[in-house]
Amino acid sequence: MLQSIDYLDEILEQQHRAAREMEPVFYASELLEALGYRLSEAAGALDRAMQACAALHIPVELNFRRTYCCNTAGMEADWLLSGLAGYFLVVNCDPRHPAVARAQLHLLRKRYSF
Repeated sequence: MLQSIDYLDEILEQQHRAAREMEPVFYASELLEALGYRLSEAAGALDRAMQACAALHIPVELNFRRTYCCNTAGMEADWLLSGLAGYFLVVNCDPRHPAVARAQLHLLRKRYSF
């Protein structure tokens, strides 16, 4: 009996961890602005990032959430991104932009030490 409860606790912990990883972390517009992009210029990178999630059978709608922001120009569409979605967006941006190349290198160094 105790073994089955431990097993259920492990499953619930995995589900909670997965849910935390899919929580929105930042807006696509803010991330892209830091990379020297505007959201309208990065439509291809955003689409490829969503395709990467879909290809891995990761719920796109939980990692990329459409939202609207109000500013002086009116309402503008934006995306709330999970950490994974932000990663996919950065790696799918054009590396010819120095800020993008630096961000991609930073992500690589964060994972591997060289």
